[in-house]
Amino acid sequence: MTLRQEAYSMIDSLPDDDSIQFFIDMIKQFNLVVKNKSKLSEKSDEASEKRQAFLRMEEMKKTHPFPKNYDYEKVREEAMAEKYGRFN
Repeated sequence: MTLRQEAYSMIDSLPDDDSIQFFIDMIKQFNLVVKNKSKLSEKSDEASEKRQAFLRMEEMKKTHPFPKNYDYEKVREEAMAEKYGRFN
C-alpha cells in the first residue's frame, strides 16, 4: 500500500464529517508551517549573503583605509551643497 492509499483509507475510516473537517484543518495548518519554514530559510540565506557582504566590506576597509586627515563632515557638506544647493 502506498502512502497516498494509506492516507485515503485513513480518511475513509473517519466516523463523521466533523472528523474529516478537523483532519482537513490540520493539513492546512501543517502546510502553513511548512511554507513559513521555507520562507524563514530564504530569509536566513538572504541575511547570510548580507553578512558576507558586510564582512567583505570590513576586510576592504582594513586593507584600504581612509587617509588620517579625511574629513567626513566636509565631504558630506560639499555633497549636500552640490545636490541641494540650488534649493536654498
